[in-house]
Amino acid sequence: MRTRLPFALCLAALAPAALAQVALADLPQLARDRAERSRPGQVQALAPYLADLALDYRENQVFLDQRIAEAAAIGDGLVPLLLEKLQPATGGEAARNLAGNCRRILERLDPSAFVDALGEMANGSHDVARAEAIRLLGFAQAPRAVQVLTDLLDRTTGEEKRLVVRSLRLLRAPSAATKVVAGLGSNDRLLREEVLAYLVAAQPAQVADTVIQALAAERDNRLLPQYVEYFIASVHGNDAAARALLPLLDREKLDWQDTLRLVTGMATIAPKDHDPTCRRMLEIIDSGDTTSLAVQAAVTLRALGDRQGVTKLQRALNEQLRRPQRRREAGLYEQRANLSFAIEDYSDAIGDYERIIEFTEGPAMTRRAYVGIIRSEARRKKVSSMIKQMRASGMTVAELEAIGFEDAVVRETLQQDKVHTFLQQLAKEQAPK
Repeated sequence: MRTRLPFALCLAALAPAALAQVALADLPQLARDRAERSRPGQVQALAPYLADLALDYRENQVFLDQRIAEAAAIGDGLVPLLLEKLQPATGGEAARNLAGNCRRILERLDPSAFVDALGEMANGSHDVARAEAIRLLGFAQAPRAVQVLTDLLDRTTGEEKRLVVRSLRLLRAPSAATKVVAGLGSNDRLLREEVLAYLVAAQPAQVADTVIQALAAERDNRLLPQYVEYFIASVHGNDAAARALLPLLDREKLDWQDTLRLVTGMATIAPKDHDPTCRRMLEIIDSGDTTSLAVQAAVTLRALGDRQGVTKLQRALNEQLRRPQRRREAGLYEQRANLSFAIEDYSDAIGDYERIIEFTEGPAMTRRAYVGIIRSEARRKKVSSMIKQMRASGMTVAELEAIGFEDAVVRETLQQDKVHTFLQQLAKEQAPK
Protein backbone atom coordinates (compact mmCIF):
# COMPACT_ATOMS: atom_id res chain seq x y z
CA MET A 1 0.00 0.00 0.00
CA ARG A 2 1.36 3.39 -0.94
CA THR A 3 2.11 5.71 1.97
CA ARG A 4 1.02 9.32 1.95
CA LEU A 5 3.74 11.72 0.82
CA PRO A 6 5.13 14.18 3.39
CA PHE A 7 4.03 17.76 2.76
CA ALA A 8 7.54 18.84 1.67
CA LEU A 9 7.45 16.29 -1.15
CA CYS A 10 3.99 17.39 -2.19
CA LEU A 11 5.14 21.00 -2.18
CA ALA A 12 7.90 20.07 -4.63
CA ALA A 13 5.17 19.48 -7.21
CA LEU A 14 4.08 23.12 -7.13
CA ALA A 15 5.69 25.55 -9.53
CA PRO A 16 7.13 28.77 -7.97
CA ALA A 17 4.68 30.87 -9.99
CA ALA A 18 1.74 28.96 -8.56
CA LEU A 19 3.04 29.39 -5.02
CA ALA A 20 3.09 33.15 -5.41
CA GLN A 21 -0.64 33.22 -6.20
CA VAL A 22 -1.93 30.97 -3.40
CA ALA A 23 -2.87 31.91 0.17
CA LEU A 24 -0.55 30.35 2.73
CA ALA A 25 -3.39 28.57 4.53
CA ASP A 26 -4.44 26.83 1.32
CA LEU A 27 -0.99 25.55 0.37
CA PRO A 28 -1.00 22.15 2.13
CA GLN A 29 -4.24 20.93 0.58
CA LEU A 30 -3.42 22.44 -2.81
CA ALA A 31 -0.06 20.74 -2.83
CA ARG A 32 -1.54 17.38 -1.94
CA ASP A 33 -4.30 17.70 -4.51
CA ARG A 34 -1.90 18.58 -7.28
CA ALA A 35 0.48 15.79 -6.31
CA GLU A 36 -2.36 13.27 -6.48
CA ARG A 37 -3.58 14.53 -9.85
CA SER A 38 -0.09 14.50 -11.30
CA ARG A 39 0.85 11.09 -10.01
CA PRO A 40 -0.65 8.90 -12.80
CA GLY A 41 1.16 10.92 -15.46
CA GLN A 42 4.43 10.75 -13.52
CA VAL A 43 4.12 7.00 -13.06
CA GLN A 44 3.43 6.54 -16.78
CA ALA A 45 6.35 8.76 -17.81
CA LEU A 46 8.84 7.03 -15.52
CA ALA A 47 7.64 3.46 -16.12
CA PRO A 48 9.77 2.76 -19.23
CA TYR A 49 12.92 3.57 -17.25
CA LEU A 50 12.34 1.67 -14.01
CA ALA A 51 13.83 -1.66 -15.07
CA ASP A 52 16.99 0.02 -16.33
CA LEU A 53 17.26 2.28 -13.27
CA ALA A 54 17.35 -0.83 -11.07
CA LEU A 55 20.72 -1.81 -12.62
CA ASP A 56 24.03 -1.34 -10.82
CA TYR A 57 25.43 2.02 -11.93
CA ARG A 58 29.04 0.91 -11.48
CA GLU A 59 28.62 -1.91 -13.99
CA ASN A 60 26.45 -0.03 -16.51
CA GLN A 61 27.63 3.57 -16.30
CA VAL A 62 27.63 4.49 -19.99
CA PHE A 63 24.20 2.98 -20.64
CA LEU A 64 22.68 4.40 -17.46
CA ASP A 65 24.08 7.88 -18.05
CA GLN A 66 22.13 7.94 -21.30
CA ARG A 67 18.93 6.68 -19.68
CA ILE A 68 19.30 9.10 -16.76
CA ALA A 69 19.72 12.01 -19.18
CA GLU A 70 16.62 10.91 -21.09
CA ALA A 71 14.55 10.69 -17.90
CA ALA A 72 15.79 14.08 -16.69
CA ALA A 73 14.72 15.59 -20.02
CA ILE A 74 11.09 14.76 -19.14
CA GLY A 75 11.30 17.64 -16.69
CA ASP A 76 10.76 18.52 -13.05
CA GLY A 77 7.24 17.10 -13.08
CA LEU A 78 8.92 13.81 -12.11
CA VAL A 79 10.41 15.25 -8.92
CA PRO A 80 7.78 14.01 -6.41
CA LEU A 81 7.83 10.45 -7.74
CA LEU A 82 11.62 10.39 -7.92
CA LEU A 83 11.80 11.59 -4.32
CA GLU A 84 9.53 8.70 -3.36
CA LYS A 85 11.90 6.26 -5.04
CA LEU A 86 14.73 7.46 -2.78
CA GLN A 87 13.03 5.68 0.15
CA PRO A 88 12.21 2.13 -1.01
CA ALA A 89 9.68 0.23 1.10
CA THR A 90 11.70 -2.98 0.80
CA GLY A 91 15.40 -3.64 0.81
CA GLY A 92 17.50 -5.46 -1.73
CA GLU A 93 20.15 -4.51 -4.24
CA ALA A 94 17.70 -3.55 -7.00
CA ALA A 95 15.85 -1.13 -4.68
CA ARG A 96 19.11 0.52 -3.62
CA ASN A 97 20.22 0.76 -7.25
CA LEU A 98 16.89 2.37 -8.16
CA ALA A 99 17.23 4.90 -5.36
CA GLY A 100 20.77 5.82 -6.42
CA ASN A 101 19.86 6.22 -10.08
CA CYS A 102 16.77 8.27 -9.27
CA ARG A 103 19.05 10.49 -7.21
CA ARG A 104 21.26 10.91 -10.28
CA ILE A 105 18.21 12.09 -12.24
CA LEU A 106 17.31 14.53 -9.46
CA GLU A 107 20.85 15.95 -9.54
CA ARG A 108 20.00 17.26 -13.02
CA LEU A 109 16.70 18.83 -11.94
CA ASP A 110 17.94 21.68 -9.69
CA PRO A 111 17.71 20.24 -6.17
CA SER A 112 17.57 23.77 -4.73
CA ALA A 113 13.91 23.77 -5.86
CA PHE A 114 13.04 20.96 -3.43
CA VAL A 115 15.62 21.48 -0.72
CA ASP A 116 13.02 21.33 2.08
CA ALA A 117 12.01 17.83 1.03
CA LEU A 118 15.67 16.82 1.00
CA GLY A 119 16.17 18.31 4.44
CA GLU A 120 13.25 16.27 5.74
CA MET A 121 14.71 13.07 4.30
CA ALA A 122 18.26 13.83 5.48
CA ASN A 123 16.96 14.07 9.03
CA GLY A 124 14.65 11.07 8.71
CA SER A 125 14.98 7.46 9.83
CA HIS A 126 15.18 5.76 6.41
CA ASP A 127 18.84 4.80 5.88
CA VAL A 128 18.79 4.78 2.06
CA ALA A 129 16.78 7.99 1.74
CA ARG A 130 18.95 9.75 4.29
CA ALA A 131 22.18 8.98 2.44
CA GLU A 132 20.74 9.86 -0.98
CA ALA A 133 19.29 13.14 0.34
CA ILE A 134 22.65 14.11 1.83
CA ARG A 135 24.25 13.50 -1.56
CA LEU A 136 21.60 15.58 -3.32
CA LEU A 137 22.01 18.49 -0.93
CA GLY A 138 25.49 18.91 -2.36
CA PHE A 139 23.84 19.89 -5.66
CA ALA A 140 21.32 22.28 -4.08
CA GLN A 141 22.80 25.74 -4.47
CA ALA A 142 20.82 27.30 -1.64
CA PRO A 143 21.68 28.62 1.85
CA ARG A 144 19.16 26.19 3.32
CA ALA A 145 21.16 23.23 1.96
CA VAL A 146 24.31 24.49 3.68
CA GLN A 147 22.45 24.93 6.95
CA VAL A 148 20.93 21.43 6.85
CA LEU A 149 24.30 19.85 6.12
CA THR A 150 26.10 21.89 8.77
CA ASP A 151 23.55 20.82 11.39
CA LEU A 152 23.98 17.19 10.33
CA LEU A 153 27.67 17.29 11.22
CA ASP A 154 26.68 17.01 14.89
CA ARG A 155 24.42 14.01 14.32
CA THR A 156 26.23 11.80 11.83
CA THR A 157 29.14 9.36 12.01
CA GLY A 158 31.12 7.15 9.68
CA GLU A 159 30.16 7.10 6.02
CA GLU A 160 27.24 9.50 6.51
CA LYS A 161 29.50 12.15 8.05
CA ARG A 162 31.88 11.74 5.12
CA LEU A 163 28.93 12.23 2.76
CA VAL A 164 27.95 15.41 4.60
CA VAL A 165 31.46 16.83 4.28
CA ARG A 166 31.58 15.83 0.61
CA SER A 167 28.34 17.69 -0.09
CA LEU A 168 29.63 20.78 1.72
CA ARG A 169 32.72 20.55 -0.49
CA LEU A 170 30.55 20.50 -3.61
CA LEU A 171 28.77 23.62 -2.32
CA ARG A 172 32.12 25.30 -1.49
CA ALA A 173 30.54 26.45 1.77
CA PRO A 174 33.13 28.26 3.94
CA SER A 175 30.53 29.04 6.61
CA ALA A 176 30.67 25.41 7.74
CA ALA A 177 34.45 25.40 8.14
CA THR A 178 34.58 25.75 11.92
CA LYS A 179 32.58 22.55 12.33
CA VAL A 180 34.07 20.64 9.41
CA VAL A 181 37.71 21.26 10.37
CA ALA A 182 37.20 19.42 13.65
CA GLY A 183 37.24 16.25 11.54
CA LEU A 184 41.01 16.63 11.10
CA GLY A 185 41.32 15.34 14.66
CA SER A 186 39.53 12.11 13.79
CA ASN A 187 41.22 8.70 13.68
CA ASP A 188 39.22 8.06 10.49
CA ARG A 189 41.70 8.68 7.68
CA LEU A 190 38.94 8.76 5.07
CA LEU A 191 37.17 11.51 7.00
CA ARG A 192 40.37 13.55 7.27
CA GLU A 193 40.80 13.19 3.51
CA GLU A 194 37.25 14.45 2.90
CA VAL A 195 37.81 17.37 5.28
CA LEU A 196 40.99 18.38 3.47
CA ALA A 197 39.25 18.18 0.09
CA TYR A 198 36.53 20.45 1.52
CA LEU A 199 39.13 22.91 2.83
CA VAL A 200 40.84 23.12 -0.55
CA ALA A 201 37.52 23.76 -2.30
CA ALA A 202 35.94 26.16 0.21
CA GLN A 203 39.19 28.04 1.03
CA PRO A 204 38.19 29.11 4.56
CA ALA A 205 41.11 31.19 5.84
CA GLN A 206 39.51 31.50 9.28
CA VAL A 207 40.46 27.95 10.30
CA ALA A 208 44.16 28.18 9.37
CA ASP A 209 45.34 27.89 12.98
CA THR A 210 43.41 24.65 13.47
CA VAL A 211 44.80 23.23 10.21
CA ILE A 212 48.33 24.14 11.30
CA GLN A 213 47.84 22.15 14.51
CA ALA A 214 46.40 19.22 12.56
CA LEU A 215 49.36 19.24 10.15
CA ALA A 216 51.76 18.84 13.08
CA ALA A 217 49.81 15.78 14.24
CA GLU A 218 49.12 14.20 10.82
CA ARG A 219 50.26 10.60 10.66
CA ASP A 220 49.57 9.80 7.01
CA ASN A 221 52.09 11.26 4.57
CA ARG A 222 49.68 10.67 1.70
CA LEU A 223 47.49 13.51 3.04
CA LEU A 224 50.31 16.07 3.30
CA PRO A 225 49.92 17.38 -0.29
CA GLN A 226 46.31 18.32 0.50
CA TYR A 227 47.45 20.37 3.48
CA VAL A 228 49.84 22.16 1.13
CA GLU A 229 47.02 22.84 -1.33
CA TYR A 230 44.82 24.28 1.42
CA PHE A 231 47.50 26.73 2.53
CA ILE A 232 48.24 27.75 -1.07
CA ALA A 233 44.55 28.37 -1.73
CA SER A 234 43.61 30.05 1.52
CA VAL A 235 46.54 31.49 3.45
CA HIS A 236 48.76 34.41 2.52
CA GLY A 237 51.63 36.02 4.41
CA ASN A 238 51.24 33.74 7.43
CA ASP A 239 54.35 33.18 9.55
CA ALA A 240 52.93 30.22 11.48
CA ALA A 241 51.77 28.42 8.32
CA ALA A 242 55.14 28.94 6.63
CA ARG A 243 57.03 27.62 9.65
CA ALA A 244 54.73 24.60 9.85
CA LEU A 245 55.28 23.72 6.18
CA LEU A 246 59.03 24.22 5.87
CA PRO A 247 59.90 20.98 7.72
CA LEU A 248 58.17 19.04 4.93
CA LEU A 249 61.08 20.06 2.68
CA ASP A 250 63.60 18.49 5.06
CA ARG A 251 61.99 15.20 5.97
CA GLU A 252 61.40 13.85 2.44
CA LYS A 253 57.74 13.33 3.29
CA LEU A 254 56.68 14.69 -0.11
CA ASP A 255 57.53 13.33 -3.54
CA TRP A 256 59.39 15.52 -6.00
CA GLN A 257 56.36 17.04 -7.70
CA ASP A 258 54.69 17.84 -4.37
CA THR A 259 57.95 19.34 -3.11
CA LEU A 260 58.03 21.57 -6.19
CA ARG A 261 54.42 22.56 -5.51
CA LEU A 262 55.29 23.51 -1.91
CA VAL A 263 58.31 25.57 -2.97
CA THR A 264 56.05 27.38 -5.45
CA GLY A 265 53.38 27.95 -2.82
CA MET A 266 55.77 29.43 -0.27
CA ALA A 267 55.94 32.56 -2.44
CA THR A 268 52.47 33.50 -1.19
CA ILE A 269 52.12 31.53 2.04
CA ALA A 270 55.17 33.13 3.69
CA PRO A 271 55.27 36.84 4.58
CA LYS A 272 57.57 39.16 2.64
CA ASP A 273 61.23 38.85 3.67
CA HIS A 274 60.40 35.77 5.74
CA ASP A 275 63.83 34.76 6.98
CA PRO A 276 63.21 30.99 7.58
CA THR A 277 61.70 30.59 4.12
CA CYS A 278 64.38 32.67 2.39
CA ARG A 279 67.14 30.66 4.08
CA ARG A 280 65.54 27.36 3.02
CA MET A 281 65.17 28.51 -0.59
CA LEU A 282 68.83 29.58 -0.65
CA GLU A 283 69.83 26.17 0.70
CA ILE A 284 68.16 24.53 -2.30
CA ILE A 285 70.07 26.78 -4.70
CA ASP A 286 73.39 26.49 -2.82
CA SER A 287 73.11 22.68 -2.91
CA GLY A 288 74.07 22.82 -6.60
CA ASP A 289 70.59 21.84 -7.78
CA THR A 290 69.96 23.16 -11.30
CA THR A 291 66.58 21.49 -11.84
CA SER A 292 63.20 23.20 -11.93
CA LEU A 293 63.15 22.93 -8.12
CA ALA A 294 66.07 25.38 -7.94
CA VAL A 295 64.41 27.62 -10.55
CA GLN A 296 61.23 27.77 -8.47
CA ALA A 297 63.22 28.39 -5.28
CA ALA A 298 64.83 31.40 -6.96
CA VAL A 299 61.46 32.66 -8.17
CA THR A 300 59.97 32.26 -4.68
CA LEU A 301 62.90 34.16 -3.18
CA ARG A 302 62.34 36.98 -5.65
CA ALA A 303 58.64 37.12 -4.78
CA LEU A 304 59.56 37.38 -1.09
CA GLY A 305 61.87 40.31 -1.81
CA ASP A 306 65.27 38.55 -2.06
CA ARG A 307 66.87 38.76 -5.50
CA GLN A 308 70.16 37.04 -4.67
CA GLY A 309 68.67 33.63 -5.40
CA VAL A 310 68.08 34.52 -9.06
CA THR A 311 71.62 35.88 -9.38
CA LYS A 312 73.15 32.79 -7.78
CA LEU A 313 71.19 30.37 -9.94
CA GLN A 314 71.92 32.29 -13.13
CA ARG A 315 75.60 32.16 -12.28
CA ALA A 316 75.44 28.42 -11.58
CA LEU A 317 73.61 27.69 -14.85
CA ASN A 318 76.03 29.86 -16.84
CA GLU A 319 79.00 28.02 -15.32
CA GLN A 320 77.49 24.66 -16.20
CA LEU A 321 76.82 25.71 -19.79
CA ARG A 322 80.39 26.95 -20.25
CA ARG A 323 81.70 23.44 -19.71
CA PRO A 324 82.47 21.82 -23.10
CA GLN A 325 80.65 18.60 -22.22
CA ARG A 326 77.46 20.48 -21.30
CA ARG A 327 77.28 23.22 -23.93
CA ARG A 328 74.69 21.32 -25.92
CA GLU A 329 72.65 20.09 -22.94
CA ALA A 330 69.09 21.11 -23.74
CA GLY A 331 67.89 20.53 -20.18
CA LEU A 332 70.17 23.24 -18.80
CA TYR A 333 68.98 25.71 -21.42
CA GLU A 334 65.41 24.85 -20.49
CA GLN A 335 66.00 25.70 -16.82
CA ARG A 336 67.74 28.95 -17.70
CA ALA A 337 64.95 29.85 -20.15
CA ASN A 338 62.30 29.15 -17.55
CA LEU A 339 64.13 31.29 -15.02
CA SER A 340 64.41 34.16 -17.52
CA PHE A 341 60.71 33.84 -18.34
CA ALA A 342 59.77 33.89 -14.65
CA ILE A 343 61.70 37.14 -14.07
CA GLU A 344 60.17 38.64 -17.25
CA ASP A 345 63.40 38.69 -19.25
CA TYR A 346 61.63 37.41 -22.35
CA SER A 347 64.37 38.11 -24.90
CA ASP A 348 66.87 35.95 -23.03
CA ALA A 349 64.20 33.30 -22.53
CA ILE A 350 63.52 33.13 -26.27
CA GLY A 351 67.23 32.77 -26.99
CA ASP A 352 67.47 29.75 -24.72
CA TYR A 353 64.22 28.21 -25.97
CA GLU A 354 65.68 28.41 -29.49
CA ARG A 355 68.82 26.59 -28.32
CA ILE A 356 66.62 23.85 -26.90
CA ILE A 357 65.03 23.37 -30.32
CA GLU A 358 68.49 23.27 -31.87
CA PHE A 359 70.03 20.78 -29.45
CA THR A 360 67.23 18.43 -28.41
CA GLU A 361 65.88 15.48 -30.34
CA GLY A 362 62.98 14.91 -28.01
CA PRO A 363 59.54 15.99 -29.28
CA ALA A 364 58.22 16.74 -25.78
CA MET A 365 61.03 19.15 -24.94
CA THR A 366 60.81 20.71 -28.40
CA ARG A 367 57.11 21.33 -27.91
CA ARG A 368 57.72 22.91 -24.48
CA ALA A 369 60.30 25.20 -26.07
CA TYR A 370 57.87 26.38 -28.75
CA VAL A 371 55.23 26.97 -26.09
CA GLY A 372 57.77 29.05 -24.16
CA ILE A 373 58.60 31.12 -27.26
CA ILE A 374 54.91 31.69 -28.07
CA ARG A 375 54.18 32.78 -24.50
CA SER A 376 57.23 35.07 -24.50
CA GLU A 377 56.35 36.70 -27.83
CA ALA A 378 52.79 37.29 -26.62
CA ARG A 379 54.17 39.17 -23.64
CA ARG A 380 56.51 41.17 -25.87
CA LYS A 381 53.51 41.94 -28.08
CA LYS A 382 55.48 40.69 -31.11
CA VAL A 383 52.48 39.33 -32.99
CA SER A 384 54.24 38.65 -36.30
CA SER A 385 57.04 36.76 -34.54
CA MET A 386 54.48 34.83 -32.54
CA ILE A 387 52.65 33.77 -35.71
CA LYS A 388 55.94 32.70 -37.27
CA GLN A 389 56.74 30.49 -34.28
CA MET A 390 53.23 29.06 -34.20
CA ARG A 391 53.65 27.88 -37.79
CA ALA A 392 57.16 26.57 -37.17
CA SER A 393 55.97 24.58 -34.14
CA GLY A 394 53.92 22.22 -36.31
CA MET A 395 51.15 22.24 -33.72
CA THR A 396 47.50 21.89 -34.66
CA VAL A 397 45.07 24.75 -34.21
CA ALA A 398 43.56 22.93 -31.24
CA GLU A 399 46.98 22.60 -29.61
CA LEU A 400 47.74 26.28 -30.14
CA GLU A 401 44.38 27.30 -28.72
CA ALA A 402 45.02 25.03 -25.74
CA ILE A 403 48.00 27.22 -24.80
CA GLY A 404 45.54 30.08 -24.43
CA PHE A 405 43.35 28.07 -22.08
CA GLU A 406 46.18 28.12 -19.53
CA ASP A 407 47.74 31.51 -20.35
CA ALA A 408 45.58 34.65 -20.27
CA VAL A 409 48.11 36.74 -22.23
CA VAL A 410 48.25 34.20 -25.05
CA ARG A 411 44.45 33.86 -24.97
CA GLU A 412 44.05 37.60 -25.45
CA THR A 413 46.59 37.67 -28.27
CA LEU A 414 44.83 34.82 -30.07
CA GLN A 415 41.77 37.08 -30.37
CA GLN A 416 43.61 39.69 -32.43
CA ASP A 417 42.48 39.87 -36.05
CA LYS A 418 45.88 39.02 -37.48
CA VAL A 419 46.29 35.91 -35.31
CA HIS A 420 42.66 34.87 -35.77
CA THR A 421 43.07 35.04 -39.56
CA PHE A 422 46.24 32.94 -39.34
CA LEU A 423 44.49 30.28 -37.28
CA GLN A 424 41.60 30.11 -39.74
CA GLN A 425 44.03 29.61 -42.61
CA LEU A 426 45.99 27.02 -40.65
CA ALA A 427 42.79 25.12 -39.90
CA LYS A 428 42.07 24.91 -43.63
CA GLU A 429 45.58 23.66 -44.33
CA GLN A 430 45.30 21.01 -41.61
CA ALA A 431 41.81 19.85 -42.59
CA PRO A 432 41.63 16.28 -43.97
CA LYS A 433 41.86 16.24 -47.75
